[in-house]
Amino acid sequence: MIYSDEILDKIYNAGLWCGADNDSADLARAASIAIDAGLDIISVVPDSVPILWPWLENKKIKIMARFYLNAADSENISHSVEKINTALRRGADGVQIFLAPRDLDAFVSQLYLIRDDLFFNRHVYIGFDIEKIGPFDWANVYAAVAKMRATGVVLALVTDRGDKSDFVGRVYAAINTADVPRDINLHFVIGKNPARAEQAARLVKSVRPDLYQNLRFFVNV
Repeated sequence: MIYSDEILDKIYNAGLWCGADNDSADLARAASIAIDAGLDIISVVPDSVPILWPWLENKKIKIMARFYLNAADSENISHSVEKINTALRRGADGVQIFLAPRDLDAFVSQLYLIRDDLFFNRHVYIGFDIEKIGPFDWANVYAAVAKMRATGVVLALVTDRGDKSDFVGRVYAAINTADVPRDINLHFVIGKNPARAEQAARLVKSVRPDLYQNLRFFVNV
């Protein structure tokens, strides 16, 4: 884990992203960073939630438990629901559920009817690898997000390959459509590259200023 005031200072509306390999000392440092920097959200794997929660209780910093869904069959969904319930009971304020775009419809069809019971008074974000979503797929993505009544989407640049990633073009495709719900929270996972946050923030502010306030950029620190 690295700590850099300069990285956080350069990023609009930053959040912290803790890796799966972070130990208790790393998580304690992350909590300290979030408090000192005045951040209000941190993303961790489910097993880190009960470790982090005592340090952040009453600090008005939301803990998001991060899940990765390998398939949207009933067995995987059922197993994930159990783990989500556990994370929420242990102190998580919400969840980020990452899945492949091909599994989105099946995932939503199995959970949207129990959404209020499962996520009562909690946040739910649906996450994707931004490079896995084609420019003509966004209408379906946002329709499914609306059906699920998700708080927002999280778009991760899993592998930053420079210009080959076409990050700016992919962000443009994500926001340049009338299908974007106006109250959606649009979050990005950008690793340790503040330039990506600046690119996305400028583009959103120019093309869809109505979405700018609800932008978020998660940084590995």
